[in-house]
Amino acid sequence: MNYVMSDVYGNVEKFERMIKTIDLKEEDNLYLLGNFIGGEGSVEMLRLLADSVNIFPVIGAAEKAALDVFRLIAEQLRKKKPGEPSDKMKKAVDEAVAIGSKEMISEFVSLDGDEKTDMIDFMSDLPIFEICDSGDKTFILVPRGLGNFDKNGKKLKRYTFEDLSMTEVDYNKNYMNDDNVFIVSGTVPVDDLGGDGKVYRSNNNICINGDLKNGGRLLCLCLDTMEEFSVE
Repeated sequence: MNYVMSDVYGNVEKFERMIKTIDLKEEDNLYLLGNFIGGEGSVEMLRLLADSVNIFPVIGAAEKAALDVFRLIAEQLRKKKPGEPSDKMKKAVDEAVAIGSKEMISEFVSLDGDEKTDMIDFMSDLPIFEICDSGDKTFILVPRGLGNFDKNGKKLKRYTFEDLSMTEVDYNKNYMNDDNVFIVSGTVPVDDLGGDGKVYRSNNNICINGDLKNGGRLLCLCLDTMEEFSVE
């Protein structure tokens, strides 16, 4: 089976409860559409994902902000005389803190040098989208949207991080004009779209962010059966 969820924000306890709820097996695949870190527990989440063989994370805004900070911190610590944080460092930290990553930065600083390097390498290799085929259906899995969309055959590999993670899906639009192709995204809470705490679907666009970060629920969708799961 193929499953997808998004916006876990480092909540390992809820994430592991969802894994048990869907009874994820070794032969199953689970896709995470960004913002799977961002609060306390983020380092533990990254360790869990790095050790997994059937969970496939996609980099989102939270991960990109964290990665920028992690790289600068590692660079600063390599210097014999680190000195005061640069303006670039301060800006990157401010951006990460703005999305709730203050605890995550503290967790990262406490790691030893090798684990810092391993974590940066893991995050640097994360893709900006995934594609999952199930039967005659194709699911394009992105953190947030499909910015600068070109219906005249623009290949997905030509889209940028900003296109897929910083631009919201237009839920009034069927991008592919194909009933068997779906855009699955997170970041935008389903309640903001009228989803009432459930997976939101419109014009072959699917949103799965249950707004766990702000007291909502963690949502998961089975792409093979379209069955929904939730953990509060």
